[in-house]
Amino acid sequence: MSSQEPPNPEPQVQEPEPKRRWVLWGLPLCGLMGVLEFNRALGGNHLSWVYVIEWPFFGVFIYYMYWKLSQPQPTYDDSDDPPREVE
Repeated sequence: MSSQEPPNPEPQVQEPEPKRRWVLWGLPLCGLMGVLEFNRALGGNHLSWVYVIEWPFFGVFIYYMYWKLSQPQPTYDDSDDPPREVE
């Protein structure tokens, strides 16, 4: 038996990164729910007016967190810090 692995005949499917998955599913869902609640609010459900504002806010929050987490993280060099001791 050879130590080489047989080639994989199936092509590898690239999964979107988890952050991107939240954006791809979250933004359309929040937009759809906002429109749904807007229609319910126009139909006389007064509590739905709160959700008309809330769902787009969730969408903006999802996009903000995606943007924030996609930024390069600064590296922190703690080699100059004194060692910490447990008392």
